Amino acid sequence: MNLKYKFNASEFSKLLGITTSGVRKRRLSGKLDGQYIKNNSEYFYSAPGRDRPIKETFTSKTIHASQSSARRRHVPDGETNYGKCRNPHKMQQNNDYRSLMRIKGLLTKEEQEKVVPKLIELAKAEVAKEKLSILLSPTFKPFAVVNNLKKLQHYEKHYQEPKGRWYNHDTQEMETNSTIKHVPEYY
Repeated sequence: MNLKYKFNASEFSKLLGITTSGVRKRRLSGKLDGQYIKNNSEYFYSAPGRDRPIKETFTSKTIHASQSSARRRHVPDGETNYGKCRNPHKMQQNNDYRSLMRIKGLLTKEEQEKVVPKLIELAKAEVAKEKLSILLSPTFKPFAVVNNLKKLQHYEKHYQEPKGRWYNHDTQEMETNSTIKHVPEYY
């Protein structure tokens, strides 16, 4: 027995935490090349290698270019494309927080306390002005009113009085809406 190759198949499989059949399949597929020797009809295995820490240093050259560069992906400035992601509200909130952190890095605490409330008031006023201009424009029609009007027109055009008999749960009686009594024809 060799001192380097001192484990048989069952001992080696226990070290790896797999079955002896798994060791055999790894050996046949070539995943254990250099870790075993054949002595007569038996295989002997060396101790498995230990996990080592990664010694590579990561620099801008080792990182793929798409990971380091920021792209707008054909979205004009001032517009957002949050609707196409899985969770648009969280994405927008995350980006807003990043912008806030950038602003906080540029301004002192006193400047932030003065500027932020004014910015919020200005933004609210701008949004209210835009909404008002849209409402006062001659081409604006609220979607719900137009939609309900179309439903009413469709209802008036296609409405027919119900025919036949049915049970009225309020009066607990059978009701008939046809004035003509159906007379069965016998042949």
